Amino acid sequence: MLRTALAPVLVLAVILLGGCGRVSGLLDRVSLFHPVWAADGWVYYLREVTSTSSSGVAEVWRQRPDGSAEEPVLTRAPAVSTCEAGLFSFLFAGPDGDLGVALECGWDGTELLSYSPADKTFEPLASTRFLVDAALVNGGRGGYVEAPRKCGPGGIQLLADGKAYEFGSPVTVGGATFNPSGGDTDCGSTVLARSPAALGERLFFITAPDSLGRLPLPPEVSPNDLTWHLTEWDVGSATARFLTELPGLANLAVSPDGRSVIAAVASDHVGGVWSVDVGSGKKTRIANGARAYHPSFSPDGKRFVYVEAFARLKFAKAR
Repeated sequence: MLRTALAPVLVLAVILLGGCGRVSGLLDRVSLFHPVWAADGWVYYLREVTSTSSSGVAEVWRQRPDGSAEEPVLTRAPAVSTCEAGLFSFLFAGPDGDLGVALECGWDGTELLSYSPADKTFEPLASTRFLVDAALVNGGRGGYVEAPRKCGPGGIQLLADGKAYEFGSPVTVGGATFNPSGGDTDCGSTVLARSPAALGERLFFITAPDSLGRLPLPPEVSPNDLTWHLTEWDVGSATARFLTELPGLANLAVSPDGRSVIAAVASDHVGGVWSVDVGSGKKTRIANGARAYHPSFSPDGKRFVYVEAFARLKFAKAR
């Protein structure tokens, strides 16, 4: 009886002593980030494996929307002259339906590249200070990026000629005038602005008007404590408007026809994915889930993908 009772213990000891790889494999955590539904029908995303003994390095993977196939695409970041030891930072929609890849270059630099899955080649798009998101327009010749600044963890900047620039003038929305670019000096006129999504000359982002005059935020105040608004900025007329108040901090995606914006909200109580009608500002919850991140529309605009709790890809119909 004693020998029988000790058998599982002995087996476990053998695994711990001689099979550490297998045990650590059971403790590995796979995290997913920044899915992009590309023109070739695949959904590309960053996949990172971490364990109790080591931090992971992100790789680019792709998956068929019906789940029929999944495979690695890029297991290491390409070496470019300005970023020879870069790491994958985030993905975004690239020009002409290709994949946009952002490389983290040290502590203060980001390299934006376009990757063609068909040709397996990279083309440089921009070399900027540290970024956390990008939305391109005009075939990749311009766009908008999110860059943390000294005044706060979120600011929207213009992207042109491969460089990032602050907005040339403040934005006035709902009677409030503020700088959406984050700012490094005049924090009193700056608000937090995040999650750029663009189509043509229309830029969508989220902003927290109640952060005006409070930046940088004190340690006891979290961005999740602020009130966030979905905002549209028209480049041609240089005017902006609040579309609706969102139930929390969100990532955005604009539909290919420009009629709706989806907001993936990460919140314990009102999280999930919300669809906002651009014309009326009416919002509808179209996917439940406490922690939703990084939405991306299908090329035809009928479906979308997002990340749930950084653990799995979720697909849903755009309504």
